[in-house]
Amino acid sequence: MSGSASKHDLDLIMDAVLGCSDVEKLISLKTFQIADDELLVAVKIALPAEKTVRDVADVIGEIDGQIRKTVPAARAIYIQPDIYRPSLDPEPSTDVFVLKSED
Repeated sequence: MSGSASKHDLDLIMDAVLGCSDVEKLISLKTFQIADDELLVAVKIALPAEKTVRDVADVIGEIDGQIRKTVPAARAIYIQPDIYRPSLDPEPSTDVFVLKSED
């Protein structure tokens, strides 16, 4: 079986990730249907650089629990922590662009 999560399930997964106050950015989210009623979820999140390993483990546990609670089909969940580096962001937000005037 192949495919990905429904739009509804993707929204719930994104809400679970972004609902965690320690998450600075959702870097990537991929889902893959591994059986009729089972999803694999892979998430990469940016966390503050000063977080300890224990803090990171707590954040991952919180997100994992919330995904499992709201999307029961999510059986295999992989959450990769990272540090947000704007210079490497492939899609910077529009508020970072500076337009120079021709005065």
